[in-house]
Amino acid sequence: MKKTYDLKIIKKEILNDEIFKIVLEMPEDMPEILPGQFFGLSVSDNGYPLLRRPISVSKVEDNSFELTIKVLGEGTLLLLKKEVNETINVLGPVGNGFFLDDMSENSIIVGGGIGVSPIKELARVMKETLKKDIPVLLGFRDRPFDMDDFNEVSSDIEIATESGVVGVKGYVTTLLEERLKSNKPEVVYVCGPHMMLKAVKELCERYDVPTQLLMEERMACGIGACLVCTCAIKDGHEITNKRVCKDGPVFYGSEVVFDV
Repeated sequence: MKKTYDLKIIKKEILNDEIFKIVLEMPEDMPEILPGQFFGLSVSDNGYPLLRRPISVSKVEDNSFELTIKVLGEGTLLLLKKEVNETINVLGPVGNGFFLDDMSENSIIVGGGIGVSPIKELARVMKETLKKDIPVLLGFRDRPFDMDDFNEVSSDIEIATESGVVGVKGYVTTLLEERLKSNKPEVVYVCGPHMMLKAVKELCERYDVPTQLLMEERMACGIGACLVCTCAIKDGHEITNKRVCKDGPVFYGSEVVFDV
């Protein structure tokens, strides 16, 4: 059973009208936090709303870790109202992170929307381990956010915006295809909305490049008991349902079935 902690907020930063960051104090007995893992956050002290909100880790430091949160409803709005020195009850770290045993300098990291946040920690870890900046491709609907932090973890960043206000006008897949044509990577790491994950997976399959996908699904328990967050996974010639919270949230793209 995963452990819960009551952790103090030591920093809070508003990034735009709907996205904010909180930094939580890390206890000494917390397990190592891997890129791609998440925490289940209790949003109130009175038990309502009941369900924890799953939030991916966007940065890990020696004595703290950062969570980047998008306000989507009542629960995340309650989190937004919390202030520095208040505490939050968290469950985790939960799930498997990205598979980094065979990490390569010849990789590409791709993120879209709020899904750019988990890949920031991935880029930091890969830079620290490989002593090399990994290319990071970011897709936003409109204005980018958190770019000061991203510029610290990679000097090779490209941006696509649907509005065209910054970078290339269009989708991040346009940037990715140019990279695939010019220098075929060994692996592409991805986090973002379902349509983006599906598009990146299919694009990389055309170029015979493996992917690792951090899947975003609605969750209830966050520990694999309720089966709310299942996704379709190929197992040999069969398709099975696996739990994103416990078996994921990261899966190899070759496993994931989007059209079922």
